[in-house]
Amino acid sequence: MKYDCMIVGGGLSGLALSILMARAQKKVLLIEKKKYPAHKVCGEYISNESRAFLIKLGIVPEQWHLPEINQLVFSDQRGRLIREQLDSGGFGIRRYALDEALFQIARKEGVDIRTSTTCLGYEKNLQGFKLLTNAGDFEGRILCGAFGRYAFGNFNKGQTGGENWVGVKYHLRGAFAADTIGLHLFEGGYCGMSKVDDEQYCLCYLVKAEMLKKYKGQISLLESEVLQKNPRLSEIWKEGQKVYEDPLTISNVTFYAKQAVADDVFYLGDSAGSIAPLTGNGMSNALRSAAILEPLLNKVLNEEYSLAKAAKVYAQEWNHQMGQRIRAGRWIQYFFCQAALTPFFFFVVRNFSIVRRMIIRMTHGNAF
Repeated sequence: MKYDCMIVGGGLSGLALSILMARAQKKVLLIEKKKYPAHKVCGEYISNESRAFLIKLGIVPEQWHLPEINQLVFSDQRGRLIREQLDSGGFGIRRYALDEALFQIARKEGVDIRTSTTCLGYEKNLQGFKLLTNAGDFEGRILCGAFGRYAFGNFNKGQTGGENWVGVKYHLRGAFAADTIGLHLFEGGYCGMSKVDDEQYCLCYLVKAEMLKKYKGQISLLESEVLQKNPRLSEIWKEGQKVYEDPLTISNVTFYAKQAVADDVFYLGDSAGSIAPLTGNGMSNALRSAAILEPLLNKVLNEEYSLAKAAKVYAQEWNHQMGQRIRAGRWIQYFFCQAALTPFFFFVVRNFSIVRRMIIRMTHGNAF
């Protein structure tokens, strides 16, 4: 069987794109290395810019009774606070629940989903692409990469190098503010927390790999000796009850420039470029990339666009709508996580509301 569109990666962007393409009566293959449902290291906050798009996909936040988030609390390593209103706001939902729901919608729409399948790479031919996997080869006209930060085989890997980070995630229960997303600095990293569904809170932090190495890779020691020096984080650790004792971790996290299109392969979400978690909205960026790409791919399949034209338009739109946000996120992360610069940058952000509002505008987009 030859597919119109083959998608590697069944996260938010891959599932969203597969649903839209299937609804347009296209034959869609989606390859996912894991089984659903699954937990992922992710901040689990979605800004309201994505609300209408999720409803279009079949996810209605109001029916899920999700927590509405409209406040931001930010603390430096000493626990000094900055508070700001999130005018656009957002809501929280576990990836475990959201990915499973989208998976069920995609399957209902007729997407051919192959879970527990590892992609090895691809080959180009006159008809399009041959996708190489551990479960056999598949032929298709269009190939999309939505596998996240880690490219494999001959998929585009972007730039190499950059600072290396480790991500750690817990789900907690406790009496914390339901309408607030908290961002808290500590030496060598930062931690975010906000409420999600099922009366849980998502706590996720990024730490420089060199800092974790200093504590011999012992996460619990790092948390007690470094994170909890911030009084706000110390309070969270004392009052929160872990839903699962052991954290979910991810290593070799880097933030460097990638490409939305390379070798005629279209990339979505983190595969095209990762936004620093300090500025949030990675989930919205993933969904937005699918919203941009779907009409272009249908124009190719309907013989209205050439593949080259679709690639050019997608790269331009991706850079226009998300490039600035990703670049801003990297710079904000840099200033807040450099020991010599953090006090000055925190002073400016704390004392000038115009700077706070500018940062929020730079990291939130228009509804799509």
